[in-house]
Parts: sequence; structure tokens; C-alpha cells
Amino acid sequence: MYRSRFIWVALFLMYFSFVTISSAHAYIDPGSGSYFFQLLVGGLLGAAVAVKVFWRRIWSFLTRRSREDAETRRRED
Repeated sequence: MYRSRFIWVALFLMYFSFVTISSAHAYIDPGSGSYFFQLLVGGLLGAAVAVKVFWRRIWSFLTRRSREDAETRRRED
């Protein structure tokens, strides 16, 4: 109970702080675009490597499910 109350209070305070923030009068550096692009490409490549490393586990998990479903369907017919 206390934990959920704490979460609601934290969310309220975060919302209140974002609503009351005044403008910063700042600019985005031209190099920021290339930095965000590098983050995006790095994240995609990291996800691709993770899929490559764990592909056998992913594939066995997916095929095991479909095989079990097919076997239960055959038994029901």
C-alpha cells in the first residue's frame, strides 16, 4: 500500500515539475543529430548481434510451441 502511494506521489511530483518548467532559451548543437543517429544505429546493431547470438534459443522456443500445438490438434481430431 505504501509502495503504490509512493509511486503515485512520485508521478505527481514529476508531472508537476515538467508542467512548471519555464523555457530554456537554448539551442540544439548541430552535432547532436549525428550523435542521436549513432545511438540509433548502435542500438539496432546491438539488437541484431543479440538476435544472432541467441537465435538458436529463440528458434527452439518458437518451434517448440508450434510443435506442441500441432500435436495437441492432431490428438483432438
